[in-house]
Amino acid sequence: MLPARHIIMKRNVILLFLLPILLIHLGCQKKRAAVRIQVVMKRYTIDPPVVRVKSGEVVALDVTSADVQHGLDIPELGIKQPVQPGATTTITFTAPAKGEYRIACGVICGPHHEEMTGKLVVE
Repeated sequence: MLPARHIIMKRNVILLFLLPILLIHLGCQKKRAAVRIQVVMKRYTIDPPVVRVKSGEVVALDVTSADVQHGLDIPELGIKQPVQPGATTTITFTAPAKGEYRIACGVICGPHHEEMTGKLVVE
């Protein structure tokens, strides 16, 4: 029979071995979005034109194109994603500090491409 001291030591060794594995596993998991917002891009419009979220929230934008290829760009957040027709592009990010951030189409889609903008409002 092992003394209680040896049992405690073995338990501690096992915990010290498993703890880093558990921490690595938890760190590798994707953040779950607190807010999911559908965004539709079509020639010269982004719908909804204003996306409102709260600072610190994990946000998932499910972006689709109703016609041709577009790109959803939020330059201040480093977001630049192509959006193909017939597919959904999910863009997940943590909402930054309060403020307004420009959303634009990042793929030239016609003569009024520069007017295809929206706004991310972080409250």
